[in-house]
Formats: sequence, structure tokens, C-alpha cells
Amino acid sequence: MLKKEGVFKMQKGTQPAWRLMTDAPIDLNFAIYVACSFDLITDTLPFSREQMWSAYCLEALDVEEHKTLVEQWNQWWNDLVLDRAKLAHDSHQGRWSRHFAPNGHFGDLEVPLRTRCGEVFQSFRDWWGHTAGGQQGVNYWIQLLGFHPIVNQVENEFGRTVRPFGLTVDFVYTGLANVVEVNSTYAIMSVHQPNLSVHNKEWWLAKVRELA
Repeated sequence: MLKKEGVFKMQKGTQPAWRLMTDAPIDLNFAIYVACSFDLITDTLPFSREQMWSAYCLEALDVEEHKTLVEQWNQWWNDLVLDRAKLAHDSHQGRWSRHFAPNGHFGDLEVPLRTRCGEVFQSFRDWWGHTAGGQQGVNYWIQLLGFHPIVNQVENEFGRTVRPFGLTVDFVYTGLANVVEVNSTYAIMSVHQPNLSVHNKEWWLAKVRELA
């Protein structure tokens, strides 16, 4: 088994038998950070308000602005997820969505979301890149993922080796109540719910059975 930069891979000779790509994408994690900063996450699936957190000091928002932000954020999140799914399909690991601005200038977003994203961008960057910050926290849980034993268990059940498959899983720091299966080969998980994500053995088994 090979594992490098978020890629788990099993090969037969020179041909990959299966491939799992994991990432802690900055675009999705920033979107969750914005939602936590301005209380934009609703308690409806697949989201969860149980462990919302942000290093940004929130000021009270006008009721109408908050309503608009919730609507704009949900559309933004959906756009980001669709872009991530396309990138996963094209095997462009490590790239960010076209709806994310790595320079912190979110000119393609509408006001007030554009303004609020700009306000918290530096706060997010400081927290995300800190030694004990968000990126390290997400990566810690990703490293605990034991995927090879899952594949072995399915192979034992089937009495054969798995058919070649590829699976991409993105991890965010918080904000999701369960696994978001965008399509059959791309999913998003929150590490603040490890029993429902990294340690959710039944989900991993079911997914490998489906693909193998």
C-alpha cells in the first residue's frame, strides 16, 4: 500500500487496484469558518450547530443582513461543493474551487457575503495555518483513517480482490452532522464528528462494497 500527500493506493504490478484521495480543502474549510463566524449554519441536515467555532469576534448583525447572508452562504456552499466534485472527478487534488479567492478578495460574491468573507479572511488564515490550528487538526484525524483494513475486510467477505475504484473524501473542521455523499465517488466529512466520519466503519465498509 502506498500513502503520500493524502493518497492511499493499492497496486497490482503497475496497475492501481484502488485509490482513496483525502484532502482538507481550504475553500470548504473557509466557507465553514465564515458560517461559524456569522452564525449562518442552520440546524438542518447535513449541517450541525453543535460544534460551531471561530476565532473571529462576532458582532451582532442586522436581522435582514443575517437573513440575506444565510441565503447567500447556502448558495455559495452548494457552488463550492459542485466545484469540488468536478475537481475530484478530474483528479485535481489540492486545487480550490473557482468560487474561492486565495487572495482574500471575493469580488465574484454578492454583498454582504463578499464583505463578510473579506472581514474574516485574515482571521481564518492565521488560525488555519497555526501550529495548533485548523489544518493540523483536520490532518490529525485524516491520518487516523484505517482504509486498508476496510478493503481487506470487504475482500474477505467477497472472497476476491476488489475491482479497481477511486474515491475522494474531503474533510472539514466542523459544521456537518453526517457524511455528505455528493456522488458515488465523492464525499465530505467533518472531523469534529469522528465517530460519524473517520471512525464510521459501517459507512466505509458500505462504500467499498458499493464500489468494489
